[in-house]
Amino acid sequence: MARTKIDLQRYKKVYPQMKSGPHFFSQSNEVETHKLSFSGESIKTFGVGIYNYPVIVLTPEDNINAWVSAVVRPVVGGAWQITVETSTSYTGKIHVHVAEGNP
Repeated sequence: MARTKIDLQRYKKVYPQMKSGPHFFSQSNEVETHKLSFSGESIKTFGVGIYNYPVIVLTPEDNINAWVSAVVRPVVGGAWQITVETSTSYTGKIHVHVAEGNP
């Protein structure tokens, strides 16, 4: 016996128009900016404001590796202490952006 119904789902996959992607920043557009000046140093520590989940972005002005080695909150509910390290002793500036992230 021949089939009289055609299963259209077997021929075409229908996906939603807009896919939701990950959201790394909260809806508040507050970004705290800092400029760290290094003079022959490889480690620098500085303080930032009160955040629940800080997201930190580093951008050195020269071609050097820089990373965040520690993010510490010494007092519960207080400000954060961020430690930035470089691959060698560095003389120059590193731009730092800190924003609130989602949990």
